[in-house]
Amino acid sequence: MKVKQLLLVLCACLFVSASAIAEPRQPGQALSVRTFTFKYKEADKAAAIIRPLMSADGTISLQPGSKTLGVTDHAENMRAIAKALAEFDTEAQPFRLSIRIVSAARVENAGRVPDDLKDVAAKVALMRFNSFTREGEANVQGKEGDNGLIDMQTGYRADFKFGEYDPASDSIKINDLHVSRVQKEQLASLVTTSLNLRIGQTYILGAAKSPESKRALMIVLVARR
Repeated sequence: MKVKQLLLVLCACLFVSASAIAEPRQPGQALSVRTFTFKYKEADKAAAIIRPLMSADGTISLQPGSKTLGVTDHAENMRAIAKALAEFDTEAQPFRLSIRIVSAARVENAGRVPDDLKDVAAKVALMRFNSFTREGEANVQGKEGDNGLIDMQTGYRADFKFGEYDPASDSIKINDLHVSRVQKEQLASLVTTSLNLRIGQTYILGAAKSPESKRALMIVLVARR
């Protein structure tokens, strides 16, 4: 009799375990599949944007060179993914880049800083420069993906490429910025870099022979919509 009871208890345990294994996912755990086709942007760049939004169960299907992206994830994640991709796939936006070239020096009995260079003086105060001269200024307009080129009458040149705008940080990527100057009929390279510019914020790049130099060249950049 005790053996039969033991077997009945064992069978009951097995039944409960089998029921737990066969239990379906909760409705909120169901996976959705969607295909997104892009008109303006590349699918591989879209994939990089949505990866932080995806759950551990989410997957991405990407065909190289295609403008189509397949996404599998939970329904609640899919809503956020669809919103992010709709904001991403927009027509190339126009921007304007302002570039000023400023000579800075440490001198005794420095004169008054010109009004249009006071913002530069304030930002480089820790470097102890106290004399500033504007060497050139220009603006260039373009949209995402465009190349930009500025030639100033003072011999300075700046060429670059407008990258993609990031709405999350309100910034535009400036790729392959190269500032140079014509010296003795040859183009001398001064600064080469890539950077993200927050819209409306002033950025200053400094170029000097050494940290102890009493003279430096400042490249002042501002991106605007």
